Amino acid sequence: MQSEKTTGSGLSIFGRIESAGEYLFTVFMVMLTAIGGALSRFLTAVGRKLAWAGGKLLVLLKRLGGRIAEPFKRYIKVFRIGNGEVRRAREKGVLPACAAGTRMTGRILFGKRGVIVTLCNWALPVISCAFLFSVVSYANSMTYALRLSVNGDFMGYVTDESVFNDAEKIVQQRITYLDSNTEMFSFDSSYEVEMVGYGSTLTKYQLADKMLSSVDAEISFAYGMYIGSSFYGALESKDRVEQTLESLLDVYREGGEETVAFESKITYEPGLYLTESIVSEDSIIKLITTKKTVAAYYTVVEGDSPLGVLSKLGMTEEELAKLNPDFSLESFLQIGDKLLITQEEPFLAVTVTRRETYEEKTDFETEYVDDPTRYQGSSVTTRDGEKGVERVTADVSYVNGVETRRKVLNRVTVSEPVSEIIALGTKEIPSGVIAPIPQNRPVGQFIWPVGGSDGGQISEMMYGYGGYYNHGGIDIVAPYGTPIFAAESGTVILAQWYYGYGNCVMIQHDSGIVTVYGHASYLHVYQGQRVTAGELIADVGSTGQSTANHCHFEVRINGVQMNPINYLPWHQRAPWCVEY
Repeated sequence: MQSEKTTGSGLSIFGRIESAGEYLFTVFMVMLTAIGGALSRFLTAVGRKLAWAGGKLLVLLKRLGGRIAEPFKRYIKVFRIGNGEVRRAREKGVLPACAAGTRMTGRILFGKRGVIVTLCNWALPVISCAFLFSVVSYANSMTYALRLSVNGDFMGYVTDESVFNDAEKIVQQRITYLDSNTEMFSFDSSYEVEMVGYGSTLTKYQLADKMLSSVDAEISFAYGMYIGSSFYGALESKDRVEQTLESLLDVYREGGEETVAFESKITYEPGLYLTESIVSEDSIIKLITTKKTVAAYYTVVEGDSPLGVLSKLGMTEEELAKLNPDFSLESFLQIGDKLLITQEEPFLAVTVTRRETYEEKTDFETEYVDDPTRYQGSSVTTRDGEKGVERVTADVSYVNGVETRRKVLNRVTVSEPVSEIIALGTKEIPSGVIAPIPQNRPVGQFIWPVGGSDGGQISEMMYGYGGYYNHGGIDIVAPYGTPIFAAESGTVILAQWYYGYGNCVMIQHDSGIVTVYGHASYLHVYQGQRVTAGELIADVGSTGQSTANHCHFEVRINGVQMNPINYLPWHQRAPWCVEY
């Protein structure tokens, strides 16, 4: 009874396995058919023209399903055959039944088309592709390089010959520091092409260390200090040098938005150096904190005299003449002339770039209107112009405190400029005197030669009385077009462009004195014309060697320039006018 129970139980297990396999296969095929049918119906609904493609796709899916189901059909067939063998073997006992079941399992797993064989058929191509990919990847990671030998000793691999050339320069820098008498070492290189792995080549600094290690000299590890591209020695420690460099930069730091750095890049290259190339931190600190004398130029500006330039520069006549052989206290200096000077600068130039906001004046325009109440050639300012104001944001760069560059980032108008209005006389000028002549004028005194609302201002005295070197008269600043009058009656002996005087009038007076009126914008008289004191002869301008609208007035006796102040009534001086 026990034997029958066991056999019945075994038959039930194998039967259930067979039924489950058939059921799963049927469900799988039904699912594939349903998916294919649904996809076919979808493609048919899209359009009749796609029906053919849907049918082909359905056929393809059925074939694919058949290919996928084929192994399962074989496994079910094996199950059925094995099940029959197990049934027959069961009649002979438990052990024969177990043996039959084992054979069935073996055929399923390791048969000619068993599960293991099928998996191997599918896996081997994948494994082969993976292996091929790894071989290709390894081959790609390999690279050709030059096997470098120096003086017969193998050094390593380099990408090209330039690595050796650069390394040799580094070595020569390290072994020839400043006034060192260390003899130059020679390095003979030889190359062979070989295939090496990625990252197997040497950098120029690694190669330099290897080359130094091969020389017959005492070497040590240190930090090579470079300022720009120049080598200044090797340091065993660089902490104090770095602290000193930071303190040099701190002098220029003000806080806020700024960038402070040395103009030349300072780097430290760790490596092997000749022992005699190693210097102390004190010697480097002494070097970088010194000042050097460099050539520079001073540009002459308006109002400069030789004595004034010497005072500005803090130099003696001999010192400046040594640099400029043509210079002396009697030299005639023109605006824009450049004088060679020397000045001290820090050994390490510091560049500072700051974000600055400041206000800047903007020029106003000048409007001219006709005034029929005034004589032609005369003018008066009826409304003073006012400059506008703009708030400017800019990045300003300085080198050693001297501005070298200004990049404007933004401008905001704070106030608009107000135009200046000048009324120009249109009334016809009658013959004769038009300038007011003071009553009871002292004998020998000239009338004031410039008209306008206030007669202008004296801006520059004659040389020797406060004016710059070789200035032979006085300058009277007045607006463009202001009338210029004859200071005394006489005959016009020159009315034309005259060298640096620009448009110029010269009048020979009855007393023999000659008066000169320079830089005019327009001449109203001609040579040989007789004029009366106060008669209009020219208009104020800025022709010739002039930097602003003014009348240059001279008094000459027998060709000698006299101080005009002694021949004119007192008049207002400009705030910047120097007189002594």
